[in-house]
Amino acid sequence: MLHSPIRRGRPKGTGIDDSDRIARLDELLRVHPELRPTTAIRLMGYSNPSAIRRLRDKYKVFSLKTRIELTKDLRGTTPAAAGISPEATPQAMLHSR
Repeated sequence: MLHSPIRRGRPKGTGIDDSDRIARLDELLRVHPELRPTTAIRLMGYSNPSAIRRLRDKYKVFSLKTRIELTKDLRGTTPAAAGISPEATPQAMLHSR
C-alpha cells in the first residue's frame, strides 16, 4: 500500500482559473491608472478577503511577466525609448529587494 507523504503548511495554489478575471482587472487598471489593484478588485465586486488576496497576488505575477515579455520584445530599444522607467525594468526590480 503506497502512501503519499504528509505535506505540511498551506496547500500550493487553489487551481482556480482566474485568467478572465485578471484580464478584466488589467483592463480596468489601464482605463483607471490611479486605482490600486486591491481597490480595482473591490470595484469588480469581490469582497471576500481570500479572493481579493488571490487575485491581487496573481495580478502581480501577471504584470511582472508582462513587463519581462515587453522588455524581451524591445531588446533593440532602450527601456526609456520604449516608455518604461528605469526603475520598472525587471533587473531594477530584482536588485531593489
